[in-house]
Amino acid sequence: WIQATYNPIFDLRGRPTRIVKYATDMTAQRHAAAEAEGKVLAISRSHAVIEFDLNGTVLDANDNFCQLLGYSQEEVVGQHHRMFCDPGYAGSQDYIRFWQKLSRGEHDSGEYRRVTKSGDDCWIQASYSPIFDLNGKPWKVVKSALDVTAERRINNDYRGKIEAIGRAQAVIEFDLEGNVLEANATFLEMMGYSLEEVRGKHHRIFCEPEVAQTREYENFWNTLARGEYQSGEFKRVGRSGKTVWIRATYNPILDLAGKPIKIVKFAVDVTEERLRTAEFEGQVAAVDRSQATIEFDLSGNVITANTNFLSVMGYTLREIVGQHHSMFCDATYLKTREYGDFWRNLNEGKTHSGRFHRVGKFGRDVYIQASYGPVFDLSGKPMRVVKHAYDVTMQVELEQKVKAKSQEMQAKITELAEYIRAITTGAIGAADLAAATQHAARDGNDAINHTIQAIDLISKSSKQIAKTVTVIGELASQTNLLAFNAAIEAVRAGEQGVGFSVVAEEVRKLAEHSAKAATEITDLIEESSARVAAGTDRSHSARQAFEEIARSVQDTAASIHQISESAAMQEGVSVEVSDIIADMVSSTHAVAA
Repeated sequence: WIQATYNPIFDLRGRPTRIVKYATDMTAQRHAAAEAEGKVLAISRSHAVIEFDLNGTVLDANDNFCQLLGYSQEEVVGQHHRMFCDPGYAGSQDYIRFWQKLSRGEHDSGEYRRVTKSGDDCWIQASYSPIFDLNGKPWKVVKSALDVTAERRINNDYRGKIEAIGRAQAVIEFDLEGNVLEANATFLEMMGYSLEEVRGKHHRIFCEPEVAQTREYENFWNTLARGEYQSGEFKRVGRSGKTVWIRATYNPILDLAGKPIKIVKFAVDVTEERLRTAEFEGQVAAVDRSQATIEFDLSGNVITANTNFLSVMGYTLREIVGQHHSMFCDATYLKTREYGDFWRNLNEGKTHSGRFHRVGKFGRDVYIQASYGPVFDLSGKPMRVVKHAYDVTMQVELEQKVKAKSQEMQAKITELAEYIRAITTGAIGAADLAAATQHAARDGNDAINHTIQAIDLISKSSKQIAKTVTVIGELASQTNLLAFNAAIEAVRAGEQGVGFSVVAEEVRKLAEHSAKAATEITDLIEESSARVAAGTDRSHSARQAFEEIARSVQDTAASIHQISESAAMQEGVSVEVSDIIADMVSSTHAVAA
């Protein structure tokens, strides 16, 4: 290939006489141009290509570019580059500096966000290349671009996921030897370090010294260096020696050749969960040690049972695994609707608890206080049933004895209440009789008082009569003396005094009789006075006796009244005790049921 000029040579008459050609060998340049053109065509076929002047005005655009942004060539030629940009960016200083850089002939490349005709985001991997004239001055800009929107979306998705993981999990990167490269804030906060304190340090700073020195720890890192994944729960040591339990994955990162280049660990702090799990396991173990535990599938077949259950029922584990729950139940109960409902409710996830009668080995009656609890899977569906129980056989037997004794006691209390009621009735009658006796004693006392008063009057009258009789006796003595003197005077008178003597004799005799009678009356009055005095003394004694009787009767009446009240109260208490025993019997029966 030559770059040539053919020049005719003319004679004096102006006629061409020969041709002179001046040529330059352009073969190399032609090959280079052809190669460059081929490259440009190749780029144009595979890339979106657009040309701008130094101000950013579109000069040309190929079909790939127009299809990528959704425009026709006519719609873009003559328009400014900002039509492909977000308005916020197009009005920014960064955008102005971008074109100033290109107009100075400086190249720019990278990933750019652009806007299609429909307003959608479009991400391109592009190169903005200034084109220079023969003087080395830029005169236009050619951009070749590839659509990386799909890749960008995928990368954004990956980046979002990684950032989300980084926000939710502790992330740390190691080289293949275990030295820390990077760690996020979550990891640093979890372990109590700053990034400067861990970067460049070996992973063993997070391990117990005795663990870091083991062959297993060495093999752990050798496995990771070979590109093999590791996961599990690990015990680690944070700052100041605090224990941290993590659930982690150690992920080898491979290069394009498939060789591991670093290790990324994603971890979550499960220390609290581990402590709760340990506490829960401790509680379960405590329950397992103290209670009889057995597990069933939803059909009622035995999966496993602990030693306590086997001891209560008298079986070995081999004898019951795979057997149905019905082997522990009375044959009559198995035929009831209640038993069918029992397992239907458990299959629906409902718990069931209470006291149950079961049958142990060799038909032995066993009573248990138990709770049947469904265990749910992650979707909330029942997958098996766990029963926790303790043996209450002795308690039930004791309750049955208490029930029998209570019923017997209730009968005795009822009988006692009847006796107390009879005592109450008798006490009321005795109280009435005591009141009547007290009234009679009071009347007798009044009569004695009246008698004493009458005797006192008689005594006074007797004394008055005695005085009168004494006077009569004295009169009789004087009369007798006068009669004696009259007789003497009659004797002196002789015959004239005979009649008078007879009268005087009669008067004397009468006076003697009167004196004798007065003496006898006096004796009788004295005897009567003595007897009246004795009667008075006896009457006083009788009055004192009646007063004592009245007091005794009053005390007796008070005692009988108190007995009556106590008997009535005791009758009420007996009724209450009877009711309490009846309630106790009823409650015992209810608990046993």
